[in-house]
Amino acid sequence: MLLATSTNILFERADGSRIPVEESIRRCAEAGYQALDFCFLDQITTKTDFLGPGWMAYLQKIRDLADFLGLHFVQSHGPLYDFCNTPDPRQEELVRRCVEGSALLGVPWMVMHPMSKVTENRMDPATPDHNISFFRRLSDDAGKFGVGIAIENMWGKTREGIRRYAVDPEEFYDLLGRVDAENVGACWDAEHGSIEGLDQGTAVRRLGTRLKALHISDQTSSANIHILPYLGVTDWDDILTALADIHYSHPFTYEIQHYLLRLPMELVPSALRLSWEIGDYLVRRLGQFREH
Repeated sequence: MLLATSTNILFERADGSRIPVEESIRRCAEAGYQALDFCFLDQITTKTDFLGPGWMAYLQKIRDLADFLGLHFVQSHGPLYDFCNTPDPRQEELVRRCVEGSALLGVPWMVMHPMSKVTENRMDPATPDHNISFFRRLSDDAGKFGVGIAIENMWGKTREGIRRYAVDPEEFYDLLGRVDAENVGACWDAEHGSIEGLDQGTAVRRLGTRLKALHISDQTSSANIHILPYLGVTDWDDILTALADIHYSHPFTYEIQHYLLRLPMELVPSALRLSWEIGDYLVRRLGQFREH
């Protein structure tokens, strides 16, 4: 099994500055990583060349850099597009650009969030239908480029204080089943499940072969998230045994963008190496559970 990390592992800095994705890729290679999750969300929020007319050439340079360093992209993260409440043709086009960009980078699965529609301080009953319609359209578009869509389980509440759609595992399973497309699967975010106090072993086993991607990070509270495994409260053996039980074989992928947030840059290389070592340990431990 491949250990991977999102390119956002080195992106945000506590002073508000941002690290270019090219530097993150180089430093990940130096730390020992061979596989990456390309975070399109960072490309959008920092207004990079991905948003301009030369976006394909820009991504090709990133692909060339990764190839030169011996890395490859195993998944990606698309935009946070609130299609339930603010549908926008420009945002739809941006999502399609991310799909095509994923194909250019060689990405097999692009992760996307489901969305919640709140009406009169309650979850709108049409929320599942909005999500089903969106993900069916997206799966059709993505299929033209050979890209799969991995829908992510959610956590937390909307600004109105309503529990988000697809936090409840039953809603999540129902959404996957009703979209019912060959190139649509699940991304299980272990931190989201941990924050919500879910029985993650059961959830992973219920997903079975529908599970195509992971977001691996830890937490101590909703105010301290996206940190390195074993620095929080998540029961990792519970998750690993479930992954072993379903014979999960897709990448084991970090999403730990707050891990290095306040660390001085001179300590980043050793901290990145530590993240690789802990990830390698988790992958080896998963293998041990498989053998039993």
